[in-house]
Amino acid sequence: MDECICCGVTGVASKTAKRTGISRMDQPFLSVFGFSLVPDRTLKYDLDHMKPEPYNLIPPSALRPLTRAAGDTVFRQGARTCGLYVIKCGRVHLERVGPDGERFIIYRAEPGMSLAEASVFSDRYHCDAVVAEAGAFVQIDKAAVLSAFADPDFARAYARQAAQQIQAQRQALEIVGIRRAEERVYAGMVAGLLESSVVDFASALHLSHEATYRALRKLVNDGRIANPTRGTYHLRP
Repeated sequence: MDECICCGVTGVASKTAKRTGISRMDQPFLSVFGFSLVPDRTLKYDLDHMKPEPYNLIPPSALRPLTRAAGDTVFRQGARTCGLYVIKCGRVHLERVGPDGERFIIYRAEPGMSLAEASVFSDRYHCDAVVAEAGAFVQIDKAAVLSAFADPDFARAYARQAAQQIQAQRQALEIVGIRRAEERVYAGMVAGLLESSVVDFASALHLSHEATYRALRKLVNDGRIANPTRGTYHLRP
């Protein structure tokens, strides 16, 4: 029997919510994750500030907060869909496994972004969502999203967001289609894909990290990019 593994709150926020008292040291940390103390010293989750357009039009009853640690999985390929997600803080990668078992990043969700939008039209998730950096997220109920399409403002905003993501995906596909590793790496840097580690960058380019490091060294030697410190690369002005 399939189980929706994305429902529920885990991590330090949920553990703290079970306490009878909350220390002053907890409060700044909790505020980062959208929690606040109310007069009776219970925790209230501020969902309103976690809803970028168009999800600010979704009723609060359809939202479920959760936290995840780095390396956790929000959902797995083939699991029954629960809905889509908005990132409050942290990073999530949508990943698929290639024929040789190598994992490829097909989408990177940063704070303020959403992911798994297509899941509202599907019974199953089509990839894995892996937490790259611990953070707080909001799950938005699938049925509520479908109902919201009756609102023209929501439908237009949703379509606009989808169009922007399609443009980004097309750019990524064009870069991955470049055959020479050196030129693919350079195009990826121009597109701003080297945002964190070289390993993540290599995965986004569908290259091994060894091939990516070799290409970076060649680009540095040719004077096309700079390597001011170990592990740091940027385009030359």
